[in-house]
Amino acid sequence: MLVATAVVLGIALAPQSARADAGREVAERVVEQWRSAGGRVTQLPTRFLFDDETILVPIAAEEGGGCTHVALVGARGLSFRAKLSDAGFDPLAPEVGARGASVAGVVELRRCTGGRPVRHVVITSDAGRGAVEVVVARAPSALPLVTSIVPERTGGALPPVPDTGALPPLAAVERRAEIAEIRAKRDGARAHERTPLRAGDDGTGESEIQLAAGCHRVELFAKDPRTDRPTRRFRLDLDAELRDPTSERVLARDRTEAPDARLEACVGRPTRIVVAFAGAPPNGEITATVATWPLPEFLPDLWGPLTRSKMARVMFARHIAMPSEDAVLLAQGSSGTTPVPVPVEVGGCYVAVVALSHGHARSLQIRALVGARESTDERGAAEEAALAAFCVSAGEKARVDVHARGSGVGWGMAVYRVKSGVWEGGR
Repeated sequence: MLVATAVVLGIALAPQSARADAGREVAERVVEQWRSAGGRVTQLPTRFLFDDETILVPIAAEEGGGCTHVALVGARGLSFRAKLSDAGFDPLAPEVGARGASVAGVVELRRCTGGRPVRHVVITSDAGRGAVEVVVARAPSALPLVTSIVPERTGGALPPVPDTGALPPLAAVERRAEIAEIRAKRDGARAHERTPLRAGDDGTGESEIQLAAGCHRVELFAKDPRTDRPTRRFRLDLDAELRDPTSERVLARDRTEAPDARLEACVGRPTRIVVAFAGAPPNGEITATVATWPLPEFLPDLWGPLTRSKMARVMFARHIAMPSEDAVLLAQGSSGTTPVPVPVEVGGCYVAVVALSHGHARSLQIRALVGARESTDERGAAEEAALAAFCVSAGEKARVDVHARGSGVGWGMAVYRVKSGVWEGGR
């Protein structure tokens, strides 16, 4: 009986061990090849990366010239990004080799003579979880690329992108900005004076702007280079992001393939933010428009302005009508699953919104259960807020479950009644 149990356990654990060994075997091949090429190689302890997690891997500093190579190897299905911690501040125009996204579970970072010494590597999960092997090598000159050492991890050949032909010319910047402002005003926003920005030689740039407390839509417009040269094959594609210069927290990001960039963010108090962009014509002028909606009046102050801004952002993004009265219930909690009974009235409809008050959650989910019905929002980890809406019929009770996973996580929740039982009258 004991032998049979051991065999079953061995079979159950074998696939997991094989997956772990696969990444380790690839890392050992990289170590061997870099050492053969004259590199001083160190294989750091294995790190485990969870969903939506960012980890910092310290690397022993080494002054002087030469090249530093860092290989990060995970399972084929693990998707993650990595960068040297002191890489260029603007993620839209990174230093070559200082940032990268995994291909078939492998990322290589490098920095050669003239750069700053590498002290940390920042790894961020995009999808999946698993072990990551970290190999660091230093040499007087560049070492063989990881893709040449493990060609089976190059992701394969990509088919050529079909040529869709020339795109129609864009309207003038002033006209596109005017349409954006009209659209925002129609939705109840107040448009501010336009702000000119200037792109550098590489089409990138950044500038600080002041935002009042509220929800904001910042849109960036650049001149189409084909305006002056109609035969030129050029596709304008502005990418941009908003970030807090103090905490470096990204408030909004636009990486879509569109000529103009649109960014939406909410702040709980007057805040100076950085607008960073890339993809503009070199040395061109960018026009920024800002439209503002006020924060919902009845959002709770209990957990501070940052939590208020997260609640406002998720309501704004989901196009939820702003509450017209105080919350019928306030609750708070921490990591784990917390069930919260909600006092309800027959025929009432409610919106429950939860937002992080501190910490960083690897997952944040809110689920409303009314009778046999369920309403769930599982998108909370990225936005640090989530909401669920529900209605209650006769004889039903309501409960809201908040599931948060992470270290040092705290959250606050507000439940609003958005329709009274009067609408049930006459039935």
